[in-house]
Amino acid sequence: MVSRTRLTLAFLQLATASKAAQAPLHSPSEPSPTGRSPDSEVLEKQNSGWRFDIPLSSSNTTSNHLFDGVSSLLQLWGNARYRNGHNIVPVTIPTGTLLYHGTYHNVTPTTPEFVAVDPEHSYLFCRWLEEGKGCYHLTLAATRPLNMLYFDGGSAAMMHGCMDAQDLMVWGEVKPERLSNDYGRIKFLCEWGKKYNLDGFLRMQANFEIMLCDFANGVEEVSFLNLVSIGRILPPKGPPPERPTKEYPWWSYNYLLSGQWHRDFPGETRVKLDLSGIISFYDKDLFPSLSRLHSQHERWEHRVGGLDKPDIGKLMERLDEILNSKPAGSGVDWSSLYRVIVRRYSDRLDILRYMLDGKHMHDLVFSNKAEKIAFEVHEYIASMLTAYVLNDVRPRPSEYPHGWASLVFETCATTHTKYISRLSSLTNSEKMLLQSVNDVLHEICRVVVGIWAEGMELGLHTPGAPTTIVSETRFDELVVKWADELDGLIKWLDWSALVKCDPACGFEVSVSDKIGDTNRGP
Repeated sequence: MVSRTRLTLAFLQLATASKAAQAPLHSPSEPSPTGRSPDSEVLEKQNSGWRFDIPLSSSNTTSNHLFDGVSSLLQLWGNARYRNGHNIVPVTIPTGTLLYHGTYHNVTPTTPEFVAVDPEHSYLFCRWLEEGKGCYHLTLAATRPLNMLYFDGGSAAMMHGCMDAQDLMVWGEVKPERLSNDYGRIKFLCEWGKKYNLDGFLRMQANFEIMLCDFANGVEEVSFLNLVSIGRILPPKGPPPERPTKEYPWWSYNYLLSGQWHRDFPGETRVKLDLSGIISFYDKDLFPSLSRLHSQHERWEHRVGGLDKPDIGKLMERLDEILNSKPAGSGVDWSSLYRVIVRRYSDRLDILRYMLDGKHMHDLVFSNKAEKIAFEVHEYIASMLTAYVLNDVRPRPSEYPHGWASLVFETCATTHTKYISRLSSLTNSEKMLLQSVNDVLHEICRVVVGIWAEGMELGLHTPGAPTTIVSETRFDELVVKWADELDGLIKWLDWSALVKCDPACGFEVSVSDKIGDTNRGP
């Protein structure tokens, strides 16, 4: 990260040297065919809804949480970070995908059981019943696409909050005394899913696992091997296993490592999301009882278990609607759209934060440090906005702060979704996804374009001019102001992609969060 940032700053300095020698968005106004903007006075009135001084982040929106949750689907890090999942998504497992099940005897399960997507996971449960006899490891292949529901977050971790969505579906309420009753969950969910032809349910712990409902339907045995075992079978309520001979045995490490393969984007690629049918508990219109609770707590404390009875009824109705009708949707690739936004801005926001911090200048000695930071930050942001700044947009007196730049703000915020917003084939789930990405782009562009506009008004776009316009004290205040605005944006976005070790850990270090009880599994 640091080296990449320094390269970026070096490029900016070289360029400077050479030059010196959740509310719905308003419909954007159309530029003329020539690319020139309409009359400036009319334009400001048309774009008065694009106010730089009215942040969405101050409202009770949940679009930011929804956006990060969707961006993190099927990825270990984002779902371990916020393990109290808030999304239920229809998914399919493609034909030919291998699934794994570790057990103590060579009998294929005839009742719902747990399978893993990686053998390093299922091998944890490959235990002997009789010493010296080894254990049994079953490998299955999907003979057709398997239809499933995916619970996001750490939905297989036996920790309070992680299984709320499942428990509301199974028992109609969260019952703490039934936290470890996973076989009760799998039995009910598979019975409930029969009418929808569901083959199972996808969850995550330190890796992804599947509640497979029928081992004789949609899967075929590839092998059933008698392997060397890691230890005795664990009784349901028995004592913990004997301490391994090595403090950190390699089979245990490989289990954690297999989960890290899916840590970041693209995550678990053997699962295909159908986001046209996603249900999010951050949907304020569908689940108003949770919206009130969410507003009172930090995101880390958000739980689905607070859903009231009427909203639980709406959850079951929406599931029935989605699984029965299987809406075709608009065809928009929402995963790619969300990923484009994250990739487009995550590194750039990180670089801006680094530049405004000024630590990269610690070895430089000059009196106008804040001026240099402001100049470089403005130039970097201008390079981010090249696709949105019309040729004749210039600073001028405005009714609102930076009102003259409202069209740049609007164009930046709506370009990615302008066409999608016109589609009549959007499902209810897709309309929710659209609102979320619109709100996120609105805030990003409000802050970024706002900094650019302020710099334009101060003359930062003209090399050498700022020293005659702005005092050194004013530059110090400006850099602090911009840093606060950027930090506020990053905090509001709360993207898992922006929460990382810097520098990144080497291969000899592997970080894993608490994953709950492992006394059952694939």
